[in-house]
Amino acid sequence: MRIRDAAIITALALLVWGAHGSAHAQAAGQADDPGPSGVLRVGKLYSFGGGQDLRHGFGMDLRYELYPEAGMDGYVGVLAQGQYETGDAWRFVGGLAGGWGAFGLELGVSHRTATSTYAGSTGLHVAQSLTFGPVSIGGRITVPLVDHIPQNVADAPATQGFEAALTLRMSFGFTVHGQRRNHGCHGGHAERVRDPHGGHHH
Repeated sequence: MRIRDAAIITALALLVWGAHGSAHAQAAGQADDPGPSGVLRVGKLYSFGGGQDLRHGFGMDLRYELYPEAGMDGYVGVLAQGQYETGDAWRFVGGLAGGWGAFGLELGVSHRTATSTYAGSTGLHVAQSLTFGPVSIGGRITVPLVDHIPQNVADAPATQGFEAALTLRMSFGFTVHGQRRNHGCHGGHAERVRDPHGGHHH
């Protein structure tokens, strides 16, 4: 074998070995960083408060939370809420959610339907909460943006005005993609993993 042929074979072997090592390192890096994970949370919601008239509220809370990194306890997401309030009113909320650890914040738009006494209202929803396992305790305020007062009526209904309420939520989380979240103040909402192949794991 000539020296030139031996050099070519050696160079090709080194090239193949280097490509294999690079692919192995890339695969190892991906295994160390599983990427973002998403959690779907379903919960029951109770509240007490209001504006001119204080009422109890009972309903459901649905939210999706995105954790950008597996080792980070911060998240961003979206939420939707629906509640029936004593006094024959319904309250609906849609908006954004975010937090770190046990502390959470919400910002969205709320709409409360009219009753025989009070006009319906659309407002700015702002809330915060502290989460311990499956239970979240917090408070919310609603800043009225539009009061839906009917026209051409003899007696116009009253308005609730600025509203404030205490909230209690119990929720359960299901990992819908990415790595399962570790148990903790926020990540431990009795979280389950959705198996795309049909099985469910705890």
